[in-house]
Amino acid sequence: MAGVPKLRTVALLTTTAIAAAIPMAACGDDTSPEQDAADTAAEVCSTLVDWSNDLTASMNSTSEAITDADDPDTANDVLLDGFDEMIDIARGHVDEADDLDLPDNDNSDRLVDELEAGAEKSIEELERGRDAAAELEPIDIDAQAGAIGGAMNAVESAKSVVEPVIADYDDEVLQQAFEDEPDCLHVIQPF
Repeated sequence: MAGVPKLRTVALLTTTAIAAAIPMAACGDDTSPEQDAADTAAEVCSTLVDWSNDLTASMNSTSEAITDADDPDTANDVLLDGFDEMIDIARGHVDEADDLDLPDNDNSDRLVDELEAGAEKSIEELERGRDAAAELEPIDIDAQAGAIGGAMNAVESAKSVVEPVIADYDDEVLQQAFEDEPDCLHVIQPF
């Protein structure tokens, strides 16, 4: 009979220790403003790098198709089809911006709004580039460099209007996080 109370005491101590550990683990979920800012910068810039790569890959594919075809009867259509593909890609970026799940901080909603607006402006830049491409004379071999160069300029414009202007955010911690994040180097407006 003497062993029974000891077992109850051990069981109570174990239960108390587990109950005490639960609140401490829950407190560990809170992150510092610096960590939230770093996570925000990493997520935003990773997304922007992906978007830039999407448009670059599409433009490169279009450029290679025109160069490989060497046919002025088809080159213009290939270029226009390439613009159509990039415009569809940019429309997908608008949806991705809307679905972006950033850490909840004072700037997360504004950043998402800025990315979404930038992606919409990107569509406008690509449509402008497509309109210019539609006016081109047949793209023979001599005209390929100019036509492809013009299209690449449109793509660069489309990529630059998406870049958020982090210097406009009144948050030094956020600004520092974007400055420190390596992925941000070429996808945000410089400070």
